[in-house]
Amino acid sequence: MKRQWLGRVWMSAALTLVTCQAARAGQVFVSSESPHFVFSYVRGGAAERDLALIAAARERAYDVITVFLGVPAGDKIKIAFYPDRESALSGGGAGVTTGDTISVVYFGFSPCYEKVSYGHELVHALSYRLLGGRHSVPLLAEGIAEYLDQSGRNLHEWLSYKSRILGYGGRFRVEAADLAYGDGLSSLSYTKSGSFVKWLVESGGREKFLKLYALTWRTGALSHRERLDAFKDKFSEVYGTSLEDGEAGWNAAVSAFGGKDLPRLPALEEVEVRELFSAQDAAVAAKDAGAFVSTYDRLGRRKIRYFDGNLAFYMEKLLKTRVEEVYDLGVKNGRRALVRVKRRFNDLTTRPIDYYVEKLEDGWKVQGEIWK
Repeated sequence: MKRQWLGRVWMSAALTLVTCQAARAGQVFVSSESPHFVFSYVRGGAAERDLALIAAARERAYDVITVFLGVPAGDKIKIAFYPDRESALSGGGAGVTTGDTISVVYFGFSPCYEKVSYGHELVHALSYRLLGGRHSVPLLAEGIAEYLDQSGRNLHEWLSYKSRILGYGGRFRVEAADLAYGDGLSSLSYTKSGSFVKWLVESGGREKFLKLYALTWRTGALSHRERLDAFKDKFSEVYGTSLEDGEAGWNAAVSAFGGKDLPRLPALEEVEVRELFSAQDAAVAAKDAGAFVSTYDRLGRRKIRYFDGNLAFYMEKLLKTRVEEVYDLGVKNGRRALVRVKRRFNDLTTRPIDYYVEKLEDGWKVQGEIWK
Protein backbone atom coordinates (compact mmCIF):
# COMPACT_ATOMS: atom_id res chain seq x y z
CA MET A 1 0.00 0.00 0.00
CA LYS A 2 1.40 3.37 -0.97
CA ARG A 3 2.07 5.53 2.05
CA GLN A 4 -0.14 8.57 2.28
CA TRP A 5 2.54 10.88 3.66
CA LEU A 6 4.38 11.28 0.35
CA GLY A 7 4.19 14.86 -0.85
CA ARG A 8 3.12 16.09 2.60
CA VAL A 9 4.95 17.50 5.58
CA TRP A 10 3.80 16.88 9.15
CA MET A 11 3.96 20.37 10.62
CA SER A 12 4.42 20.73 14.35
CA ALA A 13 1.41 22.18 16.14
CA ALA A 14 3.11 25.53 15.93
CA LEU A 15 6.25 26.48 14.06
CA THR A 16 9.08 26.24 16.55
CA LEU A 17 11.86 28.78 16.61
CA VAL A 18 15.22 27.07 16.56
CA THR A 19 18.28 28.55 18.21
CA CYS A 20 21.16 28.32 15.74
CA GLN A 21 24.44 29.85 16.79
CA ALA A 22 25.63 29.63 13.19
CA ALA A 23 22.67 31.57 11.84
CA ARG A 24 23.32 35.04 10.53
CA ALA A 25 21.69 38.02 12.14
CA GLY A 26 18.14 38.39 10.86
CA GLN A 27 17.71 34.73 9.89
CA VAL A 28 14.75 33.17 11.65
CA PHE A 29 14.82 29.37 11.81
CA VAL A 30 11.63 27.34 12.13
CA SER A 31 11.07 23.58 12.26
CA SER A 32 8.74 20.94 10.87
CA GLU A 33 8.54 17.17 11.17
CA SER A 34 7.91 14.15 8.96
CA PRO A 35 7.77 10.51 10.10
CA HIS A 36 11.56 10.11 10.38
CA PHE A 37 12.91 13.67 10.36
CA VAL A 38 12.90 17.02 12.11
CA PHE A 39 13.67 19.76 9.56
CA SER A 40 15.00 23.19 10.50
CA TYR A 41 15.20 25.94 7.90
CA VAL A 42 15.14 29.70 7.43
CA ARG A 43 11.67 31.20 7.28
CA GLY A 44 10.96 32.41 3.76
CA GLY A 45 14.01 30.63 2.30
CA ALA A 46 14.37 28.09 -0.48
CA ALA A 47 14.13 25.11 1.87
CA GLU A 48 10.79 26.29 3.23
CA ARG A 49 9.45 26.73 -0.28
CA ASP A 50 10.59 23.21 -1.26
CA LEU A 51 9.71 21.56 2.04
CA ALA A 52 7.12 19.11 0.71
CA LEU A 53 9.56 17.87 -1.95
CA ILE A 54 12.39 17.73 0.58
CA ALA A 55 10.38 15.63 3.02
CA ALA A 56 9.08 13.22 0.40
CA ALA A 57 12.52 12.67 -1.14
CA ARG A 58 14.20 12.07 2.20
CA GLU A 59 11.53 9.69 3.41
CA ARG A 60 11.98 7.64 0.23
CA ALA A 61 15.76 7.75 0.72
CA TYR A 62 15.34 6.72 4.36
CA ASP A 63 13.45 3.59 3.27
CA VAL A 64 16.06 2.65 0.67
CA ILE A 65 19.03 3.26 2.96
CA THR A 66 17.63 1.53 6.05
CA VAL A 67 16.66 -1.52 3.99
CA PHE A 68 20.25 -1.72 2.75
CA LEU A 69 21.99 -1.00 6.06
CA GLY A 70 19.51 -2.78 8.31
CA VAL A 71 20.01 -0.09 10.94
CA PRO A 72 18.11 -0.17 14.23
CA ALA A 73 15.31 2.31 14.81
CA GLY A 74 16.15 5.47 16.71
CA ASP A 75 15.10 9.03 17.28
CA LYS A 76 14.20 11.17 14.31
CA ILE A 77 17.09 12.42 12.19
CA LYS A 78 17.59 16.17 12.56
CA ILE A 79 18.44 18.11 9.40
CA ALA A 80 19.19 21.85 9.37
CA PHE A 81 19.07 23.58 5.98
CA TYR A 82 21.22 26.70 5.64
CA PRO A 83 20.89 29.21 2.79
CA ASP A 84 24.67 29.80 2.53
CA ARG A 85 27.92 28.04 3.41
CA GLU A 86 29.18 30.52 6.00
CA SER A 87 26.11 30.01 8.19
CA ALA A 88 26.39 26.24 7.91
CA LEU A 89 29.98 26.21 9.21
CA SER A 90 30.66 23.37 6.78
CA GLY A 91 34.11 24.58 5.78
CA GLY A 92 32.91 25.45 2.30
CA GLY A 93 31.46 22.00 1.65
CA ALA A 94 27.88 21.02 1.01
CA GLY A 95 27.17 19.47 4.39
CA VAL A 96 28.39 17.94 7.62
CA THR A 97 26.96 15.21 9.87
CA THR A 98 27.59 14.86 13.58
CA GLY A 99 26.16 11.65 14.99
CA ASP A 100 22.68 11.55 13.50
CA THR A 101 22.33 15.33 13.18
CA ILE A 102 22.87 16.80 9.71
CA SER A 103 23.67 20.37 8.63
CA VAL A 104 23.51 21.10 4.91
CA VAL A 105 23.54 24.00 2.48
CA TYR A 106 20.37 24.33 0.40
CA PHE A 107 20.43 26.77 -2.49
CA GLY A 108 17.40 28.01 -4.35
CA PHE A 109 18.89 27.13 -7.74
CA SER A 110 19.48 23.75 -9.38
CA PRO A 111 21.49 21.68 -9.49
CA CYS A 112 22.62 22.02 -5.91
CA TYR A 113 24.04 19.16 -3.87
CA GLU A 114 21.09 18.69 -1.53
CA LYS A 115 18.69 18.49 -4.46
CA VAL A 116 20.79 15.87 -6.26
CA SER A 117 22.71 13.82 -3.67
CA TYR A 118 20.49 14.20 -0.61
CA GLY A 119 21.16 10.61 0.47
CA HIS A 120 24.88 11.13 1.16
CA GLU A 121 24.71 12.79 4.58
CA LEU A 122 21.69 10.66 5.48
CA VAL A 123 23.79 7.52 4.97
CA HIS A 124 26.37 8.90 7.40
CA ALA A 125 23.68 9.58 10.00
CA LEU A 126 22.19 6.10 9.68
CA SER A 127 25.49 4.19 9.37
CA TYR A 128 26.53 5.91 12.61
CA ARG A 129 23.77 3.89 14.23
CA LEU A 130 24.84 0.70 12.43
CA LEU A 131 28.12 0.52 14.35
CA GLY A 132 26.73 1.87 17.61
CA GLY A 133 28.09 5.40 17.33
CA ARG A 134 31.11 4.74 15.10
CA HIS A 135 31.95 4.87 11.41
CA SER A 136 34.08 2.62 9.23
CA VAL A 137 37.13 3.74 7.26
CA PRO A 138 36.48 6.53 4.71
CA LEU A 139 36.94 4.17 1.74
CA LEU A 140 33.81 2.34 2.88
CA ALA A 141 31.98 5.06 4.84
CA GLU A 142 32.23 7.66 2.08
CA GLY A 143 31.89 4.97 -0.55
CA ILE A 144 28.53 3.73 0.71
CA ALA A 145 27.36 7.33 1.15
CA GLU A 146 28.20 7.93 -2.52
CA TYR A 147 26.63 4.64 -3.61
CA LEU A 148 23.34 5.40 -1.83
CA ASP A 149 23.30 9.16 -2.41
CA GLN A 150 20.18 8.90 -4.64
CA SER A 151 21.78 10.93 -7.45
CA GLY A 152 21.43 8.16 -10.02
CA ARG A 153 25.04 8.59 -11.20
CA ASN A 154 26.99 5.60 -12.44
CA LEU A 155 30.02 5.84 -10.16
CA HIS A 156 32.25 3.73 -12.42
CA GLU A 157 31.48 6.11 -15.26
CA TRP A 158 32.21 9.18 -13.11
CA LEU A 159 35.46 7.72 -11.84
CA SER A 160 36.53 7.12 -15.42
CA TYR A 161 35.57 10.70 -16.34
CA LYS A 162 37.19 12.44 -13.41
CA SER A 163 40.37 10.39 -13.40
CA ARG A 164 40.93 11.22 -17.09
CA ILE A 165 40.13 14.89 -16.57
CA LEU A 166 42.47 15.14 -13.60
CA GLY A 167 45.23 13.11 -15.22
CA TYR A 168 45.13 10.20 -12.79
CA GLY A 169 47.32 7.55 -14.38
CA GLY A 170 47.55 3.80 -13.96
CA ARG A 171 45.14 1.35 -12.40
CA PHE A 172 43.07 2.10 -9.33
CA ARG A 173 44.24 0.64 -6.04
CA VAL A 174 43.16 0.80 -2.43
CA GLU A 175 45.80 2.90 -0.70
CA ALA A 176 46.57 3.62 2.95
CA ALA A 177 45.36 7.21 2.44
CA ASP A 178 41.89 5.83 1.59
CA LEU A 179 41.61 4.26 5.03
CA ALA A 180 41.92 7.30 7.32
CA TYR A 181 40.59 10.84 7.18
CA GLY A 182 43.21 13.47 6.49
CA ASP A 183 45.03 15.31 3.75
CA GLY A 184 45.02 12.24 1.51
CA LEU A 185 41.32 12.65 0.71
CA SER A 186 40.32 14.69 -2.34
CA SER A 187 37.32 15.18 -4.58
CA LEU A 188 38.49 12.15 -6.59
CA SER A 189 38.70 10.11 -3.37
CA TYR A 190 34.92 10.27 -2.91
CA THR A 191 34.21 9.11 -6.45
CA LYS A 192 36.90 6.44 -6.17
CA SER A 193 35.41 5.20 -2.89
CA GLY A 194 31.92 5.18 -4.34
CA SER A 195 33.05 3.20 -7.38
CA PHE A 196 34.89 0.68 -5.20
CA VAL A 197 31.85 0.17 -2.97
CA LYS A 198 29.58 -0.14 -6.02
CA TRP A 199 31.80 -2.93 -7.28
CA LEU A 200 31.90 -4.62 -3.86
CA VAL A 201 28.12 -4.57 -3.45
CA GLU A 202 27.21 -5.51 -6.99
CA SER A 203 29.79 -8.30 -7.30
CA GLY A 204 29.77 -9.73 -3.78
CA GLY A 205 26.43 -8.71 -2.34
CA ARG A 206 25.15 -6.58 0.52
CA GLU A 207 25.93 -9.01 3.36
CA LYS A 208 29.63 -9.33 2.56
CA PHE A 209 29.97 -5.58 2.21
CA LEU A 210 28.34 -4.92 5.59
CA LYS A 211 30.60 -7.53 7.20
CA LEU A 212 33.70 -5.83 5.77
CA TYR A 213 32.31 -2.45 6.86
CA ALA A 214 32.00 -3.64 10.45
CA LEU A 215 35.31 -5.52 10.59
CA THR A 216 37.45 -2.64 9.32
CA TRP A 217 36.18 0.31 11.37
CA ARG A 218 39.29 0.30 13.60
CA THR A 219 41.69 0.19 10.65
CA GLY A 220 41.96 3.96 10.32
CA ALA A 221 43.45 4.21 13.82
CA LEU A 222 46.49 2.18 12.82
CA SER A 223 49.72 3.61 11.52
CA HIS A 224 50.00 4.47 7.83
CA ARG A 225 52.07 1.35 7.28
CA GLU A 226 49.83 -1.04 9.21
CA ARG A 227 46.37 -0.01 8.05
CA LEU A 228 46.62 -1.29 4.47
CA ASP A 229 47.89 -4.69 5.62
CA ALA A 230 45.02 -4.93 8.11
CA PHE A 231 42.48 -4.01 5.45
CA LYS A 232 43.92 -6.62 3.07
CA ASP A 233 43.58 -9.30 5.76
CA LYS A 234 39.95 -8.43 6.48
CA PHE A 235 39.14 -8.24 2.78
CA SER A 236 40.53 -11.73 2.21
CA GLU A 237 38.66 -13.03 5.27
CA VAL A 238 35.32 -11.75 3.93
CA TYR A 239 35.69 -12.27 0.18
CA GLY A 240 37.94 -15.34 0.10
CA THR A 241 40.34 -13.73 -2.35
CA SER A 242 43.15 -11.21 -2.28
CA LEU A 243 42.55 -7.48 -2.43
CA GLU A 244 44.73 -7.38 -5.56
CA ASP A 245 42.34 -9.81 -7.32
CA GLY A 246 39.43 -7.67 -6.17
CA GLU A 247 41.07 -4.55 -7.56
CA ALA A 248 41.40 -6.26 -10.93
CA GLY A 249 37.64 -6.79 -11.08
CA TRP A 250 36.97 -3.22 -9.99
CA ASN A 251 39.33 -1.81 -12.62
CA ALA A 252 37.65 -3.89 -15.31
CA ALA A 253 34.29 -2.37 -14.36
CA VAL A 254 35.67 1.18 -14.57
CA SER A 255 37.59 0.60 -17.78
CA ALA A 256 34.33 -0.18 -19.61
CA PHE A 257 33.72 3.59 -19.66
CA GLY A 258 37.21 4.58 -20.81
CA GLY A 259 36.15 5.22 -24.38
CA LYS A 260 33.31 7.61 -23.57
CA ASP A 261 33.66 11.31 -24.29
CA LEU A 262 34.44 13.53 -21.31
CA PRO A 263 31.42 15.42 -19.95
CA ARG A 264 30.86 19.09 -20.73
CA LEU A 265 28.78 21.72 -18.99
CA PRO A 266 25.43 22.72 -20.45
CA ALA A 267 26.14 25.29 -23.18
CA LEU A 268 24.74 28.32 -21.33
CA GLU A 269 26.72 27.52 -18.19
CA GLU A 270 29.93 27.07 -20.16
CA VAL A 271 29.35 30.56 -21.57
CA GLU A 272 28.98 31.88 -18.00
CA VAL A 273 32.25 30.22 -16.98
CA ARG A 274 34.11 31.71 -19.92
CA GLU A 275 32.66 35.11 -19.04
CA LEU A 276 34.11 34.73 -15.54
CA PHE A 277 37.63 34.73 -16.99
CA SER A 278 36.80 37.57 -19.35
CA ALA A 279 35.73 39.53 -16.27
CA GLN A 280 39.14 38.85 -14.70
CA ASP A 281 40.93 40.19 -17.75
CA ALA A 282 38.71 43.27 -17.72
CA ALA A 283 39.45 43.84 -14.02
CA VAL A 284 43.18 43.77 -14.70
CA ALA A 285 42.80 46.18 -17.64
CA ALA A 286 40.85 48.53 -15.36
CA LYS A 287 43.43 48.07 -12.55
CA ASP A 288 40.54 47.08 -10.26
CA ALA A 289 41.92 44.52 -7.81
CA GLY A 290 38.63 44.44 -5.92
CA ALA A 291 36.74 43.37 -9.04
CA PHE A 292 39.34 40.68 -9.69
CA VAL A 293 39.07 39.35 -6.13
CA SER A 294 35.27 39.24 -6.43
CA THR A 295 35.62 36.51 -9.07
CA TYR A 296 37.01 34.18 -6.39
CA ASP A 297 34.90 32.35 -3.83
CA ARG A 298 35.24 34.17 -0.52
CA LEU A 299 35.68 30.86 1.34
CA GLY A 300 37.69 29.04 -1.33
CA ARG A 301 40.39 31.70 -1.66
CA ARG A 302 41.43 31.09 1.93
CA LYS A 303 42.71 27.69 0.77
CA ILE A 304 44.72 29.07 -2.15
CA ARG A 305 48.38 29.34 -1.23
CA TYR A 306 49.98 32.69 -1.98
CA PHE A 307 46.66 34.19 -3.03
CA ASP A 308 47.79 37.75 -2.26
CA GLY A 309 51.05 37.19 -4.14
CA ASN A 310 49.24 35.72 -7.14
CA LEU A 311 46.79 38.63 -7.12
CA ALA A 312 49.63 41.16 -7.22
CA PHE A 313 51.26 39.22 -10.06
CA TYR A 314 48.01 39.17 -12.04
CA MET A 315 47.36 42.86 -11.55
CA GLU A 316 50.89 43.78 -12.60
CA LYS A 317 51.50 41.37 -15.47
CA LEU A 318 48.39 39.62 -16.84
CA LEU A 319 47.65 40.51 -20.46
CA LYS A 320 45.13 37.99 -21.72
CA THR A 321 43.51 34.67 -20.83
CA ARG A 322 42.65 31.93 -23.31
CA VAL A 323 40.16 29.35 -22.00
CA GLU A 324 41.05 26.05 -23.66
CA GLU A 325 38.83 23.43 -21.97
CA VAL A 326 35.86 23.44 -19.60
CA TYR A 327 35.02 20.07 -18.01
CA ASP A 328 31.99 19.16 -15.93
CA LEU A 329 33.01 17.77 -12.52
CA GLY A 330 29.49 17.17 -11.25
CA VAL A 331 27.96 18.92 -8.24
CA LYS A 332 29.71 19.95 -5.04
CA ASN A 333 27.64 22.83 -3.64
CA GLY A 334 26.37 23.89 -7.05
CA ARG A 335 27.64 22.67 -10.39
CA ARG A 336 31.44 22.42 -10.51
CA ALA A 337 33.90 22.51 -13.40
CA LEU A 338 37.61 22.30 -14.16
CA VAL A 339 38.79 25.05 -16.48
CA ARG A 340 42.11 24.74 -18.30
CA VAL A 341 43.49 28.08 -19.41
CA LYS A 342 46.65 29.60 -20.80
CA ARG A 343 47.49 33.08 -19.52
CA ARG A 344 49.83 35.46 -21.30
CA PHE A 345 51.86 37.84 -19.17
CA ASN A 346 53.86 40.95 -20.02
CA ASP A 347 57.10 39.26 -18.95
CA LEU A 348 56.76 37.28 -22.22
CA THR A 349 55.66 34.06 -20.50
CA THR A 350 52.55 31.96 -21.18
CA ARG A 351 51.49 29.80 -18.26
CA PRO A 352 48.99 26.93 -18.19
CA ILE A 353 46.79 27.05 -15.09
CA ASP A 354 43.91 24.81 -13.97
CA TYR A 355 41.00 26.45 -12.16
CA TYR A 356 38.25 24.83 -10.14
CA VAL A 357 35.10 26.91 -10.50
CA GLU A 358 31.72 26.40 -8.90
CA LYS A 359 28.26 27.90 -9.07
CA LEU A 360 27.55 29.26 -5.59
CA GLU A 361 25.01 31.48 -3.88
CA ASP A 362 26.61 34.53 -5.50
CA GLY A 363 27.21 33.04 -8.97
CA TRP A 364 30.14 31.28 -10.62
CA LYS A 365 33.36 31.70 -8.63
CA VAL A 366 36.91 30.39 -8.68
CA GLN A 367 37.44 28.00 -5.76
CA GLY A 368 40.96 26.78 -6.42
CA GLU A 369 43.83 27.05 -8.87
CA ILE A 370 46.84 24.96 -9.84
CA TRP A 371 49.75 26.65 -11.61
CA LYS A 372 51.63 24.25 -13.85
